[in-house]
Amino acid sequence: MSQYKSLVLFILITALGACESTNKKQNKPSPRVKSVAKIESPRNGVRKTIGDTLSFKITSSNTEIKIDSVLVSNNGKSVLNDQLIWDTSKEMPGKQDLTVSVYLSNGTVEKKRHSVTLLSDIEPIRYTYRITNTFVHDPDAFTEGLFMYNNELYESTGEKGQSTLRRVDLKTGKIQKSVNLSSQYFGEGIALMNDNIYMLSYKERTGFVFNKNSFEQIRQFSYPTEGWGMTSNDNALIMSDGTFIIRFMEPENFSEIKQIKVYDQNGPIDYLNELEYVNGNLFAVRWQTEQIYIIDPDSGKVKGILDLEGIFDYSNYDRRIDVLNGIAYNKNIDRYYVTGKWWPKLFEIQLVAANNI
Repeated sequence: MSQYKSLVLFILITALGACESTNKKQNKPSPRVKSVAKIESPRNGVRKTIGDTLSFKITSSNTEIKIDSVLVSNNGKSVLNDQLIWDTSKEMPGKQDLTVSVYLSNGTVEKKRHSVTLLSDIEPIRYTYRITNTFVHDPDAFTEGLFMYNNELYESTGEKGQSTLRRVDLKTGKIQKSVNLSSQYFGEGIALMNDNIYMLSYKERTGFVFNKNSFEQIRQFSYPTEGWGMTSNDNALIMSDGTFIIRFMEPENFSEIKQIKVYDQNGPIDYLNELEYVNGNLFAVRWQTEQIYIIDPDSGKVKGILDLEGIFDYSNYDRRIDVLNGIAYNKNIDRYYVTGKWWPKLFEIQLVAANNI
């Protein structure tokens, strides 16, 4: 090989090596900018009670970079005063996902996620009950929903192939009118609004609207969660999904208006099932317990707990039976009605404050 060709080959190999080296340098990831701001307090995930004040302490790990200012926002709303103190007295219970923006002296802004869980500041009133009457209840009814209207009892039942909407004679327990759901649906809670009865299904995410008088199905609607209990106030349908979240739904298209998170002074109250709206309070049966929670529908705070332990004597009953899951209210006589899945009895009760016993 001539000296000229050798020189050309040498130059080409050197150039290719330089290009490869350059590409490696270009492909090398940029070093991550190290955060200098640190949230010293409150601790991430800390649990506090509504009404507590939280002081934010934020430091810089770099002595040459100072903290100019701090902004803490909750759902887009600034919550700190000039002394970096958050007054939680007007907040709702539940996990608060905060955005902490730290403005530094070098002109940069560091954003951090931080959470605080707020517990209810209310000590719930404890209630027990006084039975004022006992009625026959269909022992084959897997009760999912219950309400009273004009002294008539309306009930929904579950189980696929056995799910019904029915109107029941309170005194005799006999079914006056009934309609069956298709066997693919597991019936759940019911509510009355504008002369229509709304009914949920369990996991099928499909609801039904029936004419109150004829029980003729008017339409169907859908929702993105499981369906458990349902009731209504003057403006909205109110539904549970087995968690601690209660949703308020618009009746025409069943879009969500708002939601509340149900908390007492110790934490969230989950497994909320059958619902009843009574005189501005929301009553919720807690699944697999004999307790009914009385909830502030504006905040989600638990105001009271009705303990129905022992209302039905299981010891002398040898047929199949399941949990408490039915509550209705008769405003004409100020009485509550409670029953359960496959229970043979329905109880008319008065609430009694436990400290009055």
